[in-house]
Amino acid sequence: MPDALRFAIVIVQTFGVAAAATWLVRSVARRRKWLAPPRPDRWHREPTALHGGVGIFLAFSLGLLWHLPPTPFMGALLGVTTVMFLTGLVDDAMDIRPQTKVVLQIAGGLLLYAADFHFNDAFPWWMDMGIVVFWVVAVTNAMNLLDNMNGLAAGTAVIAGLSRLMLHHQVGNADGALASAVFVGAVLGFLVFNFPRASIFMGDGGSFTIGFALAALNLTSGQAYSKTAFSIFVFPVLALALPIFDTAFVSMMRYFSGRAISQGGRDHTSHRLVAIGLSETTAVVILWGISAAAGAIAYLLYNLGFNYALFVAAILLLGLALLGIVLSRVKVYEEGAEPDGPAAAFGFTLPGELVYKRQILWVLLDAVTVVLAINVSLAQAIPADRTAAAPESVLPAAAAMVALLAVGLYRWDWVHFGVGVAARIWAGSLLGVAMGAWVAGLTGTGPSWSVTLVGAAWVLVAASVCGTRIAIRALDRWLHRWGGVRG
Repeated sequence: MPDALRFAIVIVQTFGVAAAATWLVRSVARRRKWLAPPRPDRWHREPTALHGGVGIFLAFSLGLLWHLPPTPFMGALLGVTTVMFLTGLVDDAMDIRPQTKVVLQIAGGLLLYAADFHFNDAFPWWMDMGIVVFWVVAVTNAMNLLDNMNGLAAGTAVIAGLSRLMLHHQVGNADGALASAVFVGAVLGFLVFNFPRASIFMGDGGSFTIGFALAALNLTSGQAYSKTAFSIFVFPVLALALPIFDTAFVSMMRYFSGRAISQGGRDHTSHRLVAIGLSETTAVVILWGISAAAGAIAYLLYNLGFNYALFVAAILLLGLALLGIVLSRVKVYEEGAEPDGPAAAFGFTLPGELVYKRQILWVLLDAVTVVLAINVSLAQAIPADRTAAAPESVLPAAAAMVALLAVGLYRWDWVHFGVGVAARIWAGSLLGVAMGAWVAGLTGTGPSWSVTLVGAAWVLVAASVCGTRIAIRALDRWLHRWGGVRG
């Protein structure tokens, strides 16, 4: 039987079990009044059935037992996922303390490591174990935070699961591919009840299950990704780019706003897209598209090679950063209605310092842009077997950033970008690249900086720095215009 057909059968079978189980759980929840009432800090507006994660977990567990051989891989994946599911289920019922949940997640990561779920065996054991534990805790909680709008977490999990299925199959990991197919079918069976209108929520029992399972499925013995240390992290991170980005974005915004990061609220990327004027369905589909694009990039990078992995990852990072800057300006709470949190006692307030904090973000964003641009200009001047982020780019990049600061670029936010600011960017870029190349020539680092090479680096740096500001203005206008039309 062809592998594609086999995976399709597994997905369809598991989908059927998940759909039947979710329908049964929904019926019981409605009769027992296990409903989530509307709340000011939540998105739904009518009582909705709870515990949809039970259907996901049952289908996933039965699928693993039916389709996978009884190996340590299957036993560890099923056993520890069961612990995470029960943790989330109990949390849904009685609100477990965050410390307890983190301890159980750490224990789950340690058990996975003991069962040979590694990032890379070439790392020292303590480093590999630390990465595995951090990864498990981060992804589990990221998926929990992403469960904030109908279909968003489940749809993103399906996309990430399909990405892992293709990569596991590509490297010959039969058990990993089958487990990924089971996972996709289990989450799809729930998704039909959760999108576009939700008749049942997965709850923490569901988000912990899919988050932990995804974290585990993105781990491997490390042999498949041993080409470069950087590539070890590229594929898992790209496959889960959306939940990672949403968690980082929300954490940063809550910190700057003086609210506890763990506090719930309507300030996620999805909520901000809706606040612009997009429909809930449109917002979710856009975020699904970002997740699918990141997964596709991961798959293409594995097949095309790693030499330009940093360039592609940096471009994706730039795109997400630009989206974050646009969304950070979106008002998601009415004046005076912002939820308070313990962090407010420390005096962090967003409105008075927002412009300065955005400028700091722009400095970091420009640093990535400048390094990327100079590396591209150096691509033909350094040996072909050298990796990206060549040391030869450090001096010109640092000099360019200092020059951009000196010409006053960071006195204005992107909303004030115009001809005058563009002229400063081109002048500062020329000064910085030329000075950096001159110093690099004096110290003997890097290739010979010819006039042509300096010119190419100057044009790329200036065009890239201007381009990020033009792109963010276009993105802001496009989102608001689309939201205004469809709102």
